[in-house]
Amino acid sequence: MKTIKKIYKNSKFQSKLMMIFVLTALLPIALILTVSFVLNAKNMTDKVDQLMINNLIRIADRTNLNLQIYTNSLYQMYQDEIITENIKILMDDSSSEAVAYNKINNRLKQYNTAESGIRCISVICSDGNAVVYDFETDSYMNNLWKDYKDLRKIPPYKDAIHGTGSTITPTMTFQERGEKKHYFHISKKVFDADRLEQGSIATIVMTIEEQVLNSICNTPEQEEGMGINFTMTEEDVIVTYPDAAFSGIIKDPKMPIEDFVEDTGVMKNRNLAVNSYEDPVTGWTFYNAYNKDFMLKDVVRAQLLYIMIGVAAIVGSSAAIFCLVKDINRSVHQVVDGIKEVQKGNLDVTIPITQHDEIGDIAENFNEMTAKVKQLIREVKEAVDRQKNAELRALEAQINPHFLYNTLDSINWMAIEQGDYEISRMLRNLGVILRYSIDKSNGMVTIKDLEDWIDKYISLQQMRFEGVFTCEVHVEDAARKKWIYKLLLQPFIENAILHGLKDMDGDGLLRVDIGLSPGEDRILLIIEDNGKGMPADLVELYNDPVRAVEDESDRIGLQNAFSRLRMYYGDQAEWHVNSISGMGTVITLRVPIIDGGK
Repeated sequence: MKTIKKIYKNSKFQSKLMMIFVLTALLPIALILTVSFVLNAKNMTDKVDQLMINNLIRIADRTNLNLQIYTNSLYQMYQDEIITENIKILMDDSSSEAVAYNKINNRLKQYNTAESGIRCISVICSDGNAVVYDFETDSYMNNLWKDYKDLRKIPPYKDAIHGTGSTITPTMTFQERGEKKHYFHISKKVFDADRLEQGSIATIVMTIEEQVLNSICNTPEQEEGMGINFTMTEEDVIVTYPDAAFSGIIKDPKMPIEDFVEDTGVMKNRNLAVNSYEDPVTGWTFYNAYNKDFMLKDVVRAQLLYIMIGVAAIVGSSAAIFCLVKDINRSVHQVVDGIKEVQKGNLDVTIPITQHDEIGDIAENFNEMTAKVKQLIREVKEAVDRQKNAELRALEAQINPHFLYNTLDSINWMAIEQGDYEISRMLRNLGVILRYSIDKSNGMVTIKDLEDWIDKYISLQQMRFEGVFTCEVHVEDAARKKWIYKLLLQPFIENAILHGLKDMDGDGLLRVDIGLSPGEDRILLIIEDNGKGMPADLVELYNDPVRAVEDESDRIGLQNAFSRLRMYYGDQAEWHVNSISGMGTVITLRVPIIDGGK
């Protein structure tokens, strides 16, 4: 130890500096690079896991939304008096059995929609009679269940008999013309309202292609090798899987998910990580398996780049450190002193420029920066004030509201006197919408009031576009008393109509769903249309939380709406845009619950 101290004391300053540099810089940098790589890999893994779980939640929401659409159709059939009456005839009156059979069959044809994925609809009576219409074969004889003599023995019927409400039967595999096909089923018991004590008189089974669920779980945009999504029931039945050959099978309960995915060959020989989300609505578990090496490849590349840069910097600085240390030390102290003054709030400080090297440039840029910061602080304050005032003015009516209301009322009575009640109804709705929009435009209303406004606003748009589209608004009872900013949804609904539906030939559909998130701590709003969709670059733009709120003059619609969303709720506001060109757009908003009454 004494020898080392003696050598150090007798060494020249440059040698001392190099030794200190190696001990205090080189070794710590190597340690920091190693630790940072481990931490970055862990942080990236955690973020990817959270991203995957959030994606699974969105997939579960979309799955429930699609299942609800099919369930709604099933409930329409359940309440269809023509079907119910002819079921009773089919069971009670043998002389009219053929007529009843044909009426039910013809009625079932009307419940299919283009590209809906419905394979067939079956009405199975409690006495064994059955009416099945197969939309693929366009036949009630050559249907999916033709190999079953008694359809009361098929799993969907049994599940419905032992269940309540609508029942979902997981994916089943069928052999047709040498090819395996996979379908899941939604079933509902039918009752005779006049004889409820007799129990169900029949069961309606809707058979749907497994691909409907698979297309929700695994989109074509997913990069190959990145990962897969699939769904499994509580009984370990695979509901949907990227390789349809595994849909409908029962996984060994003792087999880990990673081993199952490996055995299927979809992600073979990959370093797998698995995330899951149990959906409280269906009871299904949604899984995501991704390749950790694929996800972390950028982290590894960046870390190697950091190492190369670090080594190069160490070598270069070692050669120049002795020559520059004294001069840099003096110049740096001047810059540091100036920075300390700025930290104290003194933006009038300037650093004297005594040389024109890099430190001199830093001093010069520092002086320019402090001047610009003072100017920017002033400009930002003025810009914020202008933005708030401009937004409030843009949302306020530019003419006297009482004059506008009185004029509309006069026109309304003229329309009534002329017997044109349709125009009268439009004027009344317009008056309500104007009063709603002008009165405290940035205020909050209950979702119940918002629902009433949406109905009136949509009715005007439907009259404007003459039946180009229909609209469905669904609001959960639990959400109706919650508060929300009154004009939050208007630009999203207007965008869906003007840019997605207005050119359609009467088959447009706009759907607005308002409810609470599974934990009931956030308000969930979904605006969906089957219009022309958006280009992929716009979808990518709107899903970027930074770029989506940037002020660009050529895109002021949704970007303005997302900007207002962020202004109202800050970072607590979340959104996601999912759009396929030619098929439609789904915008999902999540905002916190605020007590607007206060």
